[in-house]
Amino acid sequence: MKLPARATICEVGTRDGFQIEPDFIPTELKVEVVDLLSNAGVPRIEVTSFVHPKVVPQLRDAEAVMAKIRRRPGVRYAALVPNDKGAVRAVDAGVNAIHTVVSASESHNLANVNMTIAESMEKLRAVMQVAARAKVAVSCGISTSFGCPFEGDVPLDQLESVVGRLVDMGARAIGLADTTGMANPRQVARVCEHLMPRFPSIEWTLHTHDTRAMAIPNILAAMECGVTNLDGSIGGLGGCPFAPGASGNVCSEDLVHCLHAMGIETGIDLDRLVATSRRVQEIIGRALPGQIVKAGKSTRRYPLPDTVAARRPAARA
Repeated sequence: MKLPARATICEVGTRDGFQIEPDFIPTELKVEVVDLLSNAGVPRIEVTSFVHPKVVPQLRDAEAVMAKIRRRPGVRYAALVPNDKGAVRAVDAGVNAIHTVVSASESHNLANVNMTIAESMEKLRAVMQVAARAKVAVSCGISTSFGCPFEGDVPLDQLESVVGRLVDMGARAIGLADTTGMANPRQVARVCEHLMPRFPSIEWTLHTHDTRAMAIPNILAAMECGVTNLDGSIGGLGGCPFAPGASGNVCSEDLVHCLHAMGIETGIDLDRLVATSRRVQEIIGRALPGQIVKAGKSTRRYPLPDTVAARRPAARA
């Protein structure tokens, strides 16, 4: 496998995960998790979303969370915004980057934001203007890049058209999202091999959901194509309230463990990340899908059972 020497992880659990929890997570606990993530060396964190509180009530404390986190030098604190009003709020709250989203399929875009793709593009144009004035970076995510739960396959030329329109508006960073875990590694490779040479100046990110246990294989396929920016969610939190069947994002600590086992650097302290996942489980009040929390790292060693140890030959003097 021809894989890069380093990957950059963006943690999305405090937004993509917390937004669909049935109970409101107190602001202080959200802040605690963000601080734990930054202390673990996570370089990018999608902290929250500046949306109308009636739409996503679980994130109605976005300004308060941004105001209370302890900002670690070198960490990029981002927020998802749906429109220029959200972008203004995010800029005023001091985000380092703004994340936006549009779907590759019309049906999902209507279900997700109640707009056509064309209408969303106009909203995103206004967001990018706000960000440009504030000199804040923008990353544009494309939901259902690898399949739509309503329409099925999304033609590659349709995805390319959305990418092209974003690039024409000035996008320099684009995330391809497998919103409901419909992708497979061969498909991911085909999409990346098609798009990356056509848009060589773009910083590409892969955003995966582990709905069908395909997230890490899909990530490895993208990395073989040169993608080095990856989204993950602590404990495997997440889902999409407007995409039937969607489950959590790829588990951050499982992904980091996989990368480290292959010698790929992330700059993240895995032990601290696992401890953060355990704390998130306490806050959420249930076990999460992550496996490393349960099994431990592959370097973990166990003592031999007494019956086996007694049969081992004594060491020679």
